[in-house]
Amino acid sequence: MDRIGKYVIHKVSVTTGYAQVVFCHDPDLQVPVAIKLFDPRRVADSPMSPAQWLGRFVSEARGLAAVEHTYVTPVKVLEQLPDGRPYFVMPYYAAHLAYEIGRDLKDSETPAAEHERPRRLSVPRTLLLLRQLTAALAAMHRRGMIHRWVKPSNILLTAKEGGSVRLIDFSMAKFPGANPPLPDIWPDRGAYTAPEQWESVSSVGPEADVYSLGALAYRFLVGAPPAGDILSEQAPEDIPEQLWAFIQAAMNLDPQKRPSNAGAVVPMLEGIKADPRPKRERVVVSHQSGGKSSARLS
Repeated sequence: MDRIGKYVIHKVSVTTGYAQVVFCHDPDLQVPVAIKLFDPRRVADSPMSPAQWLGRFVSEARGLAAVEHTYVTPVKVLEQLPDGRPYFVMPYYAAHLAYEIGRDLKDSETPAAEHERPRRLSVPRTLLLLRQLTAALAAMHRRGMIHRWVKPSNILLTAKEGGSVRLIDFSMAKFPGANPPLPDIWPDRGAYTAPEQWESVSSVGPEADVYSLGALAYRFLVGAPPAGDILSEQAPEDIPEQLWAFIQAAMNLDPQKRPSNAGAVVPMLEGIKADPRPKRERVVVSHQSGGKSSARLS
Protein backbone atom coordinates (compact mmCIF):
# COMPACT_ATOMS: atom_id res chain seq x y z
CA MET A 1 0.00 0.00 0.00
CA ASP A 2 1.49 3.34 -1.06
CA ARG A 3 -1.49 5.55 -0.19
CA ILE A 4 -4.06 6.03 2.53
CA GLY A 5 -6.95 7.61 0.70
CA LYS A 6 -5.45 10.51 -1.22
CA TYR A 7 -2.45 10.75 1.12
CA VAL A 8 0.90 9.45 -0.15
CA ILE A 9 2.70 7.31 2.43
CA HIS A 10 6.17 8.43 3.40
CA LYS A 11 6.92 6.01 6.24
CA VAL A 12 5.33 4.14 9.13
CA SER A 13 6.34 5.98 12.27
CA VAL A 14 5.12 4.01 15.27
CA THR A 15 2.64 1.33 16.19
CA THR A 16 0.32 1.76 19.15
CA GLY A 17 -2.01 -0.58 20.99
CA TYR A 18 -4.54 -0.75 18.15
CA ALA A 19 -3.18 1.37 15.35
CA GLN A 20 -0.29 2.54 13.21
CA VAL A 21 0.83 6.14 12.90
CA VAL A 22 1.95 6.84 9.35
CA PHE A 23 3.70 9.93 8.02
CA CYS A 24 2.16 10.99 4.71
CA HIS A 25 2.01 13.81 2.20
CA ASP A 26 -1.15 15.72 1.36
CA PRO A 27 -1.01 16.16 -2.44
CA ASP A 28 -3.64 18.91 -2.46
CA LEU A 29 -2.29 21.15 0.32
CA GLN A 30 1.32 20.10 -0.29
CA VAL A 31 2.04 19.59 3.41
CA PRO A 32 3.12 16.61 5.51
CA VAL A 33 0.48 14.99 7.73
CA ALA A 34 0.33 12.24 10.33
CA ILE A 35 -2.34 9.59 9.90
CA LYS A 36 -3.50 7.16 12.55
CA LEU A 37 -4.81 3.97 10.96
CA PHE A 38 -6.79 1.34 12.85
CA ASP A 39 -5.05 -2.06 12.79
CA PRO A 40 -7.28 -4.90 14.07
CA ARG A 41 -4.38 -7.36 13.91
CA ARG A 42 -2.79 -5.68 16.92
CA VAL A 43 -5.75 -6.44 19.18
CA ALA A 44 -6.35 -10.03 18.08
CA ASP A 45 -5.27 -11.44 21.48
CA SER A 46 -6.86 -8.72 23.59
CA PRO A 47 -9.65 -9.49 26.09
CA MET A 48 -11.61 -6.80 24.25
CA SER A 49 -13.16 -7.58 20.89
CA PRO A 50 -11.98 -5.85 17.67
CA ALA A 51 -15.38 -4.14 17.53
CA GLN A 52 -14.80 -2.64 20.99
CA TRP A 53 -11.34 -1.42 19.98
CA LEU A 54 -12.84 0.03 16.82
CA GLY A 55 -15.28 1.97 18.99
CA ARG A 56 -12.40 3.33 21.05
CA PHE A 57 -10.54 4.36 17.90
CA VAL A 58 -13.49 6.36 16.62
CA SER A 59 -14.01 7.87 20.08
CA GLU A 60 -10.36 8.97 20.13
CA ALA A 61 -10.73 10.81 16.82
CA ARG A 62 -13.98 12.45 17.88
CA GLY A 63 -12.54 13.35 21.28
CA LEU A 64 -9.51 15.07 19.76
CA ALA A 65 -11.77 16.97 17.38
CA ALA A 66 -14.20 17.97 20.13
CA VAL A 67 -11.59 19.53 22.43
CA GLU A 68 -10.48 21.98 19.72
CA HIS A 69 -7.76 23.56 21.84
CA THR A 70 -4.49 25.23 20.84
CA TYR A 71 -2.36 22.72 22.74
CA VAL A 72 -4.21 19.58 21.63
CA THR A 73 -3.42 17.95 18.29
CA PRO A 74 -6.37 18.75 16.01
CA VAL A 75 -8.28 16.22 13.89
CA LYS A 76 -10.21 17.47 10.87
CA VAL A 77 -10.68 14.27 8.84
CA LEU A 78 -12.07 10.86 9.83
CA GLU A 79 -12.38 8.47 6.87
CA GLN A 80 -12.11 4.78 6.12
CA LEU A 81 -10.29 2.63 3.58
CA PRO A 82 -12.21 0.45 1.11
CA ASP A 83 -11.62 -2.51 3.45
CA GLY A 84 -13.45 -0.66 6.23
CA ARG A 85 -10.46 0.33 8.40
CA PRO A 86 -10.93 3.87 9.73
CA TYR A 87 -8.19 6.47 9.88
CA PHE A 88 -7.90 10.08 10.97
CA VAL A 89 -5.62 12.84 9.79
CA MET A 90 -3.57 15.17 11.99
CA PRO A 91 -0.91 17.81 11.36
CA TYR A 92 2.66 16.57 11.25
CA TYR A 93 4.96 17.87 13.99
CA ALA A 94 8.67 17.33 13.56
CA ALA A 95 9.59 17.74 17.21
CA HIS A 96 8.99 15.61 20.28
CA LEU A 97 9.48 16.36 23.96
CA ALA A 98 12.57 14.13 23.91
CA TYR A 99 14.33 16.82 21.88
CA GLU A 100 14.39 18.90 25.04
CA ILE A 101 14.51 16.42 27.93
CA GLY A 102 16.20 13.39 26.35
CA ARG A 103 15.05 9.86 27.02
CA ASP A 104 14.34 8.29 30.41
CA LEU A 105 16.92 5.56 30.95
CA LYS A 106 16.54 2.42 33.01
CA ASP A 107 19.16 1.68 35.65
CA SER A 108 20.58 -1.18 33.59
CA GLU A 109 20.99 0.88 30.42
CA THR A 110 24.32 2.27 29.30
CA PRO A 111 24.48 6.00 28.54
CA ALA A 112 22.70 6.75 25.29
CA ALA A 113 23.86 9.02 22.50
CA GLU A 114 24.38 12.59 23.63
CA HIS A 115 21.05 13.85 22.29
CA GLU A 116 19.16 11.02 24.08
CA ARG A 117 20.67 11.51 27.51
CA PRO A 118 18.27 12.80 30.19
CA ARG A 119 18.41 16.56 30.65
CA ARG A 120 16.83 19.11 32.96
CA LEU A 121 14.84 22.11 31.83
CA SER A 122 15.13 25.61 33.16
CA VAL A 123 12.47 26.86 35.55
CA PRO A 124 11.00 29.31 32.96
CA ARG A 125 10.78 26.60 30.28
CA THR A 126 9.26 24.16 32.76
CA LEU A 127 6.58 26.64 33.75
CA LEU A 128 5.77 27.45 30.13
CA LEU A 129 5.33 23.77 29.14
CA LEU A 130 3.37 23.00 32.31
CA ARG A 131 0.99 25.90 31.72
CA GLN A 132 0.35 24.77 28.15
CA LEU A 133 -0.25 21.15 29.18
CA THR A 134 -2.49 22.24 32.03
CA ALA A 135 -4.56 24.41 29.69
CA ALA A 136 -5.00 21.42 27.34
CA LEU A 137 -6.05 19.11 30.16
CA ALA A 138 -8.37 21.75 31.64
CA ALA A 139 -10.17 21.92 28.29
CA MET A 140 -10.57 18.13 28.41
CA HIS A 141 -11.75 18.09 32.00
CA ARG A 142 -14.38 20.76 31.28
CA ARG A 143 -15.83 18.36 28.70
CA GLY A 144 -15.83 15.43 31.09
CA MET A 145 -12.80 13.75 29.49
CA ILE A 146 -9.80 12.30 31.33
CA HIS A 147 -6.64 11.64 29.33
CA ARG A 148 -5.17 8.99 31.70
CA TRP A 149 -1.90 8.65 29.76
CA VAL A 150 -0.06 11.96 30.09
CA LYS A 151 3.63 11.16 29.71
CA PRO A 152 6.59 12.45 27.67
CA SER A 153 5.98 10.20 24.66
CA ASN A 154 2.46 11.62 24.30
CA ILE A 155 3.64 15.22 24.04
CA LEU A 156 4.75 16.70 20.73
CA LEU A 157 6.28 20.12 20.10
CA THR A 158 5.71 22.46 17.20
CA ALA A 159 9.45 23.10 16.81
CA LYS A 160 12.73 21.57 17.93
CA GLU A 161 13.67 24.73 19.78
CA GLY A 162 11.14 26.68 21.79
CA GLY A 163 8.13 24.86 20.36
CA SER A 164 4.66 24.80 21.89
CA VAL A 165 3.01 21.69 23.31
CA ARG A 166 0.65 19.47 21.35
CA LEU A 167 -0.98 16.76 23.49
CA ILE A 168 -1.67 13.54 21.58
CA ASP A 169 -3.01 9.99 22.02
CA PHE A 170 -6.54 9.85 23.40
CA SER A 171 -6.58 6.09 22.84
CA MET A 172 -6.95 5.33 26.56
CA ALA A 173 -8.95 8.43 27.47
CA LYS A 174 -12.15 8.29 29.48
CA PHE A 175 -15.02 9.95 27.65
CA PRO A 176 -18.37 11.13 29.06
CA GLY A 177 -21.49 9.16 28.40
CA ALA A 178 -21.24 5.89 26.50
CA ASN A 179 -17.57 5.05 26.84
CA PRO A 180 -16.09 2.08 25.00
CA PRO A 181 -14.78 -0.12 27.82
CA LEU A 182 -11.23 -0.98 28.72
CA PRO A 183 -9.86 -3.91 30.71
CA ASP A 184 -9.57 -2.74 34.31
CA ILE A 185 -5.83 -3.45 34.33
CA TRP A 186 -3.71 -0.52 33.21
CA PRO A 187 -0.94 -1.50 30.77
CA ASP A 188 1.57 1.13 31.90
CA ARG A 189 2.83 1.31 35.49
CA GLY A 190 5.37 3.99 34.69
CA ALA A 191 6.40 6.91 36.87
CA TYR A 192 3.84 9.25 35.28
CA THR A 193 0.77 7.14 36.07
CA ALA A 194 -1.27 7.83 39.19
CA PRO A 195 -1.08 4.90 41.64
CA GLU A 196 -4.87 4.54 41.91
CA GLN A 197 -4.93 3.91 38.16
CA TRP A 198 -2.90 0.75 38.67
CA GLU A 199 -5.80 -0.64 40.68
CA SER A 200 -8.80 0.51 38.65
CA VAL A 201 -8.84 2.17 35.23
CA SER A 202 -12.55 2.90 35.07
CA SER A 203 -12.92 4.68 38.40
CA VAL A 204 -10.14 7.28 38.11
CA GLY A 205 -11.03 10.95 37.99
CA PRO A 206 -9.28 14.06 36.67
CA GLU A 207 -6.97 13.90 39.70
CA ALA A 208 -5.10 11.16 37.84
CA ASP A 209 -4.13 13.65 35.13
CA VAL A 210 -3.09 16.13 37.83
CA TYR A 211 -0.73 13.50 39.24
CA SER A 212 0.82 13.11 35.79
CA LEU A 213 1.34 16.89 35.58
CA GLY A 214 3.21 16.81 38.87
CA ALA A 215 5.35 13.88 37.74
CA LEU A 216 6.21 15.68 34.50
CA ALA A 217 7.15 18.83 36.40
CA TYR A 218 9.46 16.74 38.58
CA ARG A 219 11.05 15.16 35.51
CA PHE A 220 11.58 18.54 33.84
CA LEU A 221 13.28 20.06 36.87
CA VAL A 222 15.22 17.12 38.30
CA GLY A 223 16.21 15.35 35.08
CA ALA A 224 14.86 11.93 36.11
CA PRO A 225 11.35 10.58 36.67
CA PRO A 226 10.08 10.44 40.25
CA ALA A 227 10.49 7.19 42.16
CA GLY A 228 7.91 6.52 44.83
CA ASP A 229 6.49 8.99 47.34
CA ILE A 230 8.20 12.38 46.99
CA LEU A 231 6.37 14.17 49.83
CA SER A 232 9.37 13.87 52.12
CA GLU A 233 11.89 15.10 49.55
CA GLN A 234 13.47 18.52 50.02
CA ALA A 235 13.17 21.01 47.20
CA PRO A 236 16.41 21.45 45.23
CA GLU A 237 17.93 24.84 45.94
CA ASP A 238 17.33 26.24 42.44
CA ILE A 239 13.60 25.40 42.27
CA PRO A 240 11.01 27.93 43.53
CA GLU A 241 9.31 26.77 46.69
CA GLN A 242 5.84 27.34 45.22
CA LEU A 243 6.68 25.14 42.24
CA TRP A 244 7.96 22.37 44.47
CA ALA A 245 4.85 22.69 46.65
CA PHE A 246 2.70 22.25 43.53
CA ILE A 247 4.61 19.09 42.56
CA GLN A 248 4.12 17.59 46.01
CA ALA A 249 0.43 18.51 46.06
CA ALA A 250 -0.15 17.10 42.58
CA MET A 251 1.68 13.86 43.38
CA ASN A 252 -0.02 13.17 46.70
CA LEU A 253 -0.74 9.44 46.85
CA ASP A 254 -4.26 10.25 48.03
CA PRO A 255 -6.18 11.60 45.00
CA GLN A 256 -8.57 13.46 47.30
CA LYS A 257 -5.66 15.61 48.54
CA ARG A 258 -4.59 16.72 45.07
CA PRO A 259 -6.02 19.66 43.12
CA SER A 260 -9.37 18.37 41.90
CA ASN A 261 -8.73 18.93 38.18
CA ALA A 262 -6.48 20.78 35.75
CA GLY A 263 -8.69 23.87 35.94
CA ALA A 264 -7.74 24.17 39.62
CA VAL A 265 -4.05 23.92 38.68
CA VAL A 266 -4.16 26.85 36.23
CA PRO A 267 -4.16 29.64 38.88
CA MET A 268 -1.57 27.75 40.95
CA LEU A 269 0.91 27.81 38.07
CA GLU A 270 0.08 31.37 37.07
CA GLY A 271 1.06 32.54 40.54
CA ILE A 272 4.53 30.97 40.44
CA LYS A 273 7.42 33.21 39.46
CA ALA A 274 10.16 31.77 37.31
CA ASP A 275 12.93 33.06 39.55
CA PRO A 276 14.57 30.37 41.69
CA ARG A 277 14.53 30.66 45.45
CA PRO A 278 16.87 33.37 46.70
CA LYS A 279 20.02 31.94 48.20
CA ARG A 280 20.93 32.86 51.76
CA GLU A 281 23.40 35.66 52.04
CA ARG A 282 26.71 34.52 53.43
CA VAL A 283 28.87 36.76 55.63
CA VAL A 284 32.53 36.74 54.66
CA VAL A 285 35.02 38.15 57.14
CA SER A 286 38.25 39.57 55.78
CA HIS A 287 41.22 40.70 57.80
CA GLN A 288 42.79 44.01 56.88
CA SER A 289 46.07 45.55 57.85
CA GLY A 290 46.13 47.16 61.26
CA GLY A 291 44.36 44.19 62.88
CA LYS A 292 40.87 45.37 61.92
CA SER A 293 38.24 43.12 60.34
CA SER A 294 35.48 43.99 57.93
CA ALA A 295 32.45 42.03 56.78
CA ARG A 296 30.74 41.88 53.43
CA LEU A 297 27.80 39.96 52.02
CA SER A 298 28.22 37.46 49.18
